[in-house]
Amino acid sequence: MERECNICTSLARRFRHTFEKRGFGLAALQDLRVAALLTLPPEQLLREMQVVTCEGEIYSGAKAIEYLARQIWWAWPLFATAKIPGLPRILDAAYHWFADPLHCSSRTCQLPEA
Repeated sequence: MERECNICTSLARRFRHTFEKRGFGLAALQDLRVAALLTLPPEQLLREMQVVTCEGEIYSGAKAIEYLARQIWWAWPLFATAKIPGLPRILDAAYHWFADPLHCSSRTCQLPEA
């Protein structure tokens, strides 16, 4: 059984080196260790990407993308754009539209059996 969205997996592969150079590790949300770390209920776990910082802060969805963009010099304009009044709400809506399971290319994103 496929556990991951093809789009998410492709993006993770594409940017893995960029994030790892900056000290980030990548893990599938379906990983039981991730579920234990985030302590989210199963119905919320796959809704949006999560970033956990060394300080224990957790950023979700569009805020996670904004946080990561701040860490990468060439993505900094995305971070700056997200600070324009009114735009965070639009970015969040766009993120949720894109991340909606109905738009998932594999439609197989699900948690493993307990």
